[in-house]
Amino acid sequence: MKEEKVTAKKETRLILIVIAFFLLSVSILILVMVSGAIKDIEIQENANFVEVEATIVEYKENIVYGYNNTFPIGTSYYTMYEYKSPNGGIYSGCWQARIKTEEEAKAQIGKKVTIYVDDELKLQTKTLKTDRTGVKIGAICGSLCLLISLSIYIYFIVKLVHWRKNKEYLIETDDKKNKETKPPKNFCTLHSVIMLFTLFMAISCVGSSVSKEKNYQKYINANFVEVVGEICEYKEFRKDNSLYYATYYKYVSADGQEFVDLWKNDIYSKKDAEAVIGSEVPLLYDKEYGVIKSMSDLEPVPKPDHTLNIILAVVFSVLFVNSLARFIRFIIRNERYKAEQKRQGITIE
Repeated sequence: MKEEKVTAKKETRLILIVIAFFLLSVSILILVMVSGAIKDIEIQENANFVEVEATIVEYKENIVYGYNNTFPIGTSYYTMYEYKSPNGGIYSGCWQARIKTEEEAKAQIGKKVTIYVDDELKLQTKTLKTDRTGVKIGAICGSLCLLISLSIYIYFIVKLVHWRKNKEYLIETDDKKNKETKPPKNFCTLHSVIMLFTLFMAISCVGSSVSKEKNYQKYINANFVEVVGEICEYKEFRKDNSLYYATYYKYVSADGQEFVDLWKNDIYSKKDAEAVIGSEVPLLYDKEYGVIKSMSDLEPVPKPDHTLNIILAVVFSVLFVNSLARFIRFIIRNERYKAEQKRQGITIE
């Protein structure tokens, strides 16, 4: 019965530790996301937005698929707006989503809509209102998870301190002397694995932050200019026993780089496809990004928050240094042990 109680207590402690670790991880993740959201809101609130008129330039079809993306179950449309600032900056985004009919979406083409832009920070928004409800809920949930996990850890720390103060010291002097004459325990293999893993993870965290920052800098420094490409070829495809044709554009930049990509794939007559060969098409070009058909093809890159990566990099670095120190300490203690055994004339096998 006593052994069963001891086993139950151990299982309970293990479950509590796992719960505490899980809640701590969740709280860190939530609070990091909340921190990033607060920064974005503050940037938006402090931005010098100017009201401008954008134009709805196109609409796109959105096909909704059923189970496992095997068959379509519905279709909707969404419209895209575009605004070109006096200094050449181009701003675009989705204006209205989940439009039921194509006629309704097509009717919006050319319509003027109001947006707000900060040309210096390259920010845009459809409304100046900011909603902090999600941030508040996230902060409350993250704080509760953090409070519960820290309470569990503090409970175990208090229990550990109490146990260490009241435990009975049954080790006799002779045992201590025998312990000093024993060879040091070799955990080099374990620490080698830990060092390799933590070093890899620390470098990955730093590399991830550097990569995200580079992508963000490339995005905010992008300077697309209008250029003219040419339809250079078409290809024939078959789907559901019907033929359709895709046309491709070509653009050669001033430094000799050639860009070839899809222009349209909704032509169902070979004559129509042949007729557009050699025709000019408007494109946008940036030295870093290359060529895109419109600003709606450029995926926005949000300002990265490096807090989580920094925390993880520090944690993995501490674990690496700890294992490295233990690895070096073993080598030093092992050499001292060998020297002592050699001095006493004891042969080590």
